[in-house]
Order: sequence, then C-alpha cells, then structure tokens
Amino acid sequence: MNKSLKIFLGYYFSFFSLREKKNIQKYRDVLAYKEQHFDESPVMIGILKEKWGLHALYVKACLEQRISFKVIDIFSVNWREGIYDKELDFIVYRPSVQYSPWKDMFDNRIRLFASNKTTPVFPSPTSTWLWENKLRTLEWLAIHKVSYPTTYIYYDKNELLNNIGEISFPIVYKSSMGSGASGVKILKNRHSLSKMIDKSFSKGIRTYKKNLLDKEHGYIILQEFIPKVREWRIIRIGDYYFAFQKIAEGEYHSGSQKFGYGMPPLDCLELVRDLGNTYDFKYVAIDIFIDQHNKLYVNEIQPYFGQKDDRELLLVEGRSGRLFYNTGEWKFEEGQFCQNNLCNLRISEFIKEYKSRSLVEDVDNGSCYE
Repeated sequence: MNKSLKIFLGYYFSFFSLREKKNIQKYRDVLAYKEQHFDESPVMIGILKEKWGLHALYVKACLEQRISFKVIDIFSVNWREGIYDKELDFIVYRPSVQYSPWKDMFDNRIRLFASNKTTPVFPSPTSTWLWENKLRTLEWLAIHKVSYPTTYIYYDKNELLNNIGEISFPIVYKSSMGSGASGVKILKNRHSLSKMIDKSFSKGIRTYKKNLLDKEHGYIILQEFIPKVREWRIIRIGDYYFAFQKIAEGEYHSGSQKFGYGMPPLDCLELVRDLGNTYDFKYVAIDIFIDQHNKLYVNEIQPYFGQKDDRELLLVEGRSGRLFYNTGEWKFEEGQFCQNNLCNLRISEFIKEYKSRSLVEDVDNGSCYE
C-alpha cells in the first residue's frame, strides 16, 4: 500500500485496534514470559508493561543476557503493588504513546513514583515526559535556552488572528503528538493557515495514525521553515553514541526511511553529550537540524524511536559500530550493538549506571569503611 493511500485510509477509518493486535501477535512468544530468575544475574529488573507489547524487547534483552526480571502491569488498578516490589533493583519502561490517555497515565505514575526516590527508573522521567509531546519539548527548550527553530505556540485564537499579518510563508504546522512527519504540514499561504487555525480551534486535528477519539484542539504550533536544512539523529545510550543522517524525501526528513551514514558532525555529538550530562538525557535520540550557515537547532528529544529489523545505526567507512568519548576525543569501536532496538545495550548500561549510583550511595553512607 502506497503512503498516500495509507494516510487517506488512516484519516477516515480506524486501524488502531488492528495495529495493536498485529504487534502483540508479533511478540506473542516473548510476551508469555512474565518473570524469570537467573542465579548469575547481578540484578532483578522490573519491566513495565507496554500496551502494544513493546516491552517484549526488554524481555528479550534480559533473556538473551540472562538478567532476572519481572513484568509489571502499570495499567492495572493495583499497579502500585507491582512497582513497589522490594525485590526489584530498578525499573525500566517504554511509555505507550499511541493514545493520549495512555501516555498521560505513564507520565503521571512514573513521575510520582520517581519522586519518592525509592527504586531507580530508567530512562529518566524527564526524557519520557518530553517524548511525543512537542508542546512540552518546545517550552522546555526555550526555558533552558537550547537552540531550536523559532516557534509560536498559540492558545488564544484571537491573538493569533491579530498577528496573522506578521507571519511569513512558508511556515510549518506541527501537531504535539505524532511521529514520522505524520503531524507536520508545510503551509505555503494564508488560506492554508486559516484552514488549519479553524480546525485547531474547533473540531480538532487528528494525525492518521491515532485513535479516532484522539484529537488535538485548543492550540496550534507554528514553526519557522528553514530551507535546505540537513538533519542528523544522534543517539546516546549510556556512554555510547550512534548517528545517521535523515535524508529528505520531498519536503520531509522524518518518515522518509532514507538514511545517510558516516562520521557525524562533531558539533552535533558534543551538543548531545552536553545535554545528556547536564539534564540526565543519557538514553535518548536527539534530532538536530543544521542550516546553510551550519547553525544547529534541536528538533526533537526522544528516548525511543523506530528501528526496523534491528539495523545498525552507525556506519563509518562501511563498518558498523559505536562511538565513545575518552580523554578528550571521540573513538570508534567496531561491532554490532543494536540488537532488540538497542535494548540489550540499554540493559547493560542501566546496570552499569545502577552499580555506579549504588557505590556513590555506599560511600556517602560510610558503608565502604565498615
């Protein structure tokens, strides 16, 4: 099915439940595992259930690396009984972002749980709170003075209409939720903008991948159009980095499924490293625009992203591998590291960070001297 037909059908018919069933069927055998103990495992991990079964990638990673785990149903009315299990050393999770109420539930419960500082959670709650929510991400970037494309978020239709004469075209409309350019439209004239304003402040707008009930209304996000922009995705997993260029198809980079490889720009790597160290974004992919003057703009921050068939995400001179920063320079390590959508590497890096935190706590408590 070509993409145009897929988008058309997605707008007028609901395939939401079918997509859920297809995903769960794909991981059926792995999802049968609810708990597993390995004598040699250094930790016991709590894996939060993802509505469409995507937590199976963490289950597979644990099984392959012989790491003990329990699956916890965060959707259950009794979710606290599972997540406060004293046997767990830390929690890993991937929020369900397919439907707004599910994402809101994850955001609320994870942030509340993490605020108690009882059991560590990975990745950081702030990174998942920002994920699939451009309203939050754009405001966060502005407050923390991180460079991003000039953006206007209007909650007042009258204010927008009063300012409409000052808007230059083309301008980019973005939905708050939506991946693969599903919620992005380049508006080239005032007429197309007016139609988008009317929809945003009346019946609402739904991207074609969403539940029929899942509409955005009462606000609009408009962003400057940057011509001839290049876009790199820089991925950080603990101490390791991967990267590829997102090649545009027509007017859009996201969703094109066209990628460029090679050594990424060093200033992009340094930006992601700095953001990760400053704001605890150590398990994220950050999409970076580079304009014609080589100025960098953060486009998105996301702890998870699509990765078809576990493809290797970094190729330098035709060799797959990963990058790491050591003694003031970037170094390349050849190998294959992207199994199970990077969950194998995530698990090993989570364990490494958990042990490092535990050691610091022992020193602070004086237990190392007993």
